[in-house]
Amino acid sequence: MIAKEFETFILQHLDSYLIPADNLAIFIDTHKADHVMLLLVNNGYSRVPVITKDKIYKGTISISDILNYQGKHQLTDWEMTQTDIGEIVNTKIESLLQTASLTVIMHKLVEFPFLPVVDDQQQFMGIITRKSILKAVNSLLHDFTDDYTIIKR
Repeated sequence: MIAKEFETFILQHLDSYLIPADNLAIFIDTHKADHVMLLLVNNGYSRVPVITKDKIYKGTISISDILNYQGKHQLTDWEMTQTDIGEIVNTKIESLLQTASLTVIMHKLVEFPFLPVVDDQQQFMGIITRKSILKAVNSLLHDFTDDYTIIKR
């Protein structure tokens, strides 16, 4: 369990740790696999969130997801031009509600470099990155005593 004071300190800045959907590269689930692969390669993204046209989070997509799908289904490059990424989307990175506790966020970030954040209607809000939480922990370690006094029991 995270000490209440630590959690309060970090969560008070959580809005600044969330990278809003408007500031991210995002794919729609009806985009074709070949186009997505081209964009991933050209922009250097390793994994990108996938949403519906209604902004509902579906999963993520990477070059390896696309190539694995193509190999598993023995599809030609032309057939990939007809394949929506909604069929390929990787669902291993679960979304979390924007009201998630710091404990949940920290546990999930151990496994993944970023976590998709959704609202109560599953609408994609943005991501919390491992980097942003590490910055928060760094701030905690350096600035906590500006607001709190630590007394050893």
